[in-house]
Amino acid sequence: MKDFGAAFKVGLFIVIVAFGIWYSLHAVTEGLGGARGYSVYALLRDATGLVDKSMVQIAGLRVGQITDRRLQDRLARIDIYVEKKVVLYENAAVTKKVASLMGGYYLEIDPGTPESMDPLTGQVRKNRRLGNGDQIKIVEEPVTTGDIINRAGDLIPEVQLLVQEVRKLASTGIPQLVRNTDDAIVTNSKALNQLLLKLDSITDDVKVITSGAPRDVSLILTNVRELTRELRTIVAATGGKLDGLGNSAQSSLDRVNALLDKLDKDLTGTNSIAENTKEVTENLADITKKMKDGEGTIGKFITSATIADNIEQITSDAKNFLGGLTRLDAVVGLRTEYNLIANSVKTYISVSLYPREDKFYLIELIDDPRGSRSTKYTVTRTDNPEVGPPLSRTEELSVTDSMRFSFMFGKKIDYFTFRFGIKESTGGAGMDLHLLDNRLSIHADLFDFSANLFPRFKLGVVWEFYRRMFLVAGVDDLMNDRPRTGAGGGRDFYIGAQIRFSDEDLKALLMFGGSAIGGMTGGK
Repeated sequence: MKDFGAAFKVGLFIVIVAFGIWYSLHAVTEGLGGARGYSVYALLRDATGLVDKSMVQIAGLRVGQITDRRLQDRLARIDIYVEKKVVLYENAAVTKKVASLMGGYYLEIDPGTPESMDPLTGQVRKNRRLGNGDQIKIVEEPVTTGDIINRAGDLIPEVQLLVQEVRKLASTGIPQLVRNTDDAIVTNSKALNQLLLKLDSITDDVKVITSGAPRDVSLILTNVRELTRELRTIVAATGGKLDGLGNSAQSSLDRVNALLDKLDKDLTGTNSIAENTKEVTENLADITKKMKDGEGTIGKFITSATIADNIEQITSDAKNFLGGLTRLDAVVGLRTEYNLIANSVKTYISVSLYPREDKFYLIELIDDPRGSRSTKYTVTRTDNPEVGPPLSRTEELSVTDSMRFSFMFGKKIDYFTFRFGIKESTGGAGMDLHLLDNRLSIHADLFDFSANLFPRFKLGVVWEFYRRMFLVAGVDDLMNDRPRTGAGGGRDFYIGAQIRFSDEDLKALLMFGGSAIGGMTGGK
């Protein structure tokens, strides 16, 4: 009892000191807000992440803080205290900004200008200075990650329709058209080759004819008169040569005529290019008709109402999943407790998932110096009284340094929060009482029912002395005044500290976090 009295006095002293520090800070803060500045307010569509005492800045310098938050006509009214030396005008603007990757938010104010251009008259007019209780009407809210994900979810049906159209275009017989065109080119390649050879032969004949003509044109023009005068004589003398030339030209013309006949046959005959093209067209029409009638894999994919309904259902499920993930808030906690009697340190890493403000799921990993205990019972039965009693029971207790885990469901009702589930690798339940606008909480947990004579009852106080920073104190295993033989434990007092922060990036990791934690704890 002497040890208990000393420990109780230490714990009571810590609680009194913590309350004194809180009261002093509270009094100082209220004094600054009431006497050395004035208050204005703004209406925001989304006040997520803004808490009391959040910073208010101008050009990166702190000039005030948030004093109150409440609903006003479906909007969030944020009351802002600013220093007296800061002058705000009626064209001032307020913007919600992110302080860091950890998810902290603050308000940035543009104080406005004494004069501005009137958009209606085009004249310069003076702006009124804002006083105590006035509203900052210009609010600029950034696009949140949730808005981006919602817009992406709205685009998924449009993308799906685009994919269907591209698939339909790519599967309407283009490969068959290419193959038929290739076959037509191969079929007519020989005819085209022969045509080129004949054209080359004609060129040679024309060249021969041209090379046999007189080369000296200048001389012919000079002697035109003499040639005309003696034309009959020249004709009579060279008649045979002209006949020979005429025969050669006639032969060339016959060969050209035969070549044209061959070309016409290739274009209009049975195996002509036009006939092959007609066959390709008929094949395309047949493929299109089969797809329209729902024949084949592609036809069923395009015309089946079941497939379309399934795609629509998948799209809707994906959109609902993204929307749920967007609404999910995650709070990470790091906590360390120092046990005064055992002279040991206990560490927590926790993640709280909030699908709604009044409901959450708590996941914890705990490094407890008491370790992880397991009990094995052995029952021995014998009929020989010399060996021992007829029925004996042996209890084997083992303690390892494995980490413990918690997974609890929580529900908040007014000032109380009720928790139920797995607490430090055993079944358990808990209750929290929230006071002073959630800055002071009293926690009570009952778990580990077989660790000692009585269940393990933990009672503690958590005080938020600064934004997201907490002091903790309390008593562990309150109902058992002595440890269990060979297993440790027993009543102990603790003090410690905790930090909590919300992180938007955790939302993308939630799908993998549960399986990772399960693998870590299951492997122990």
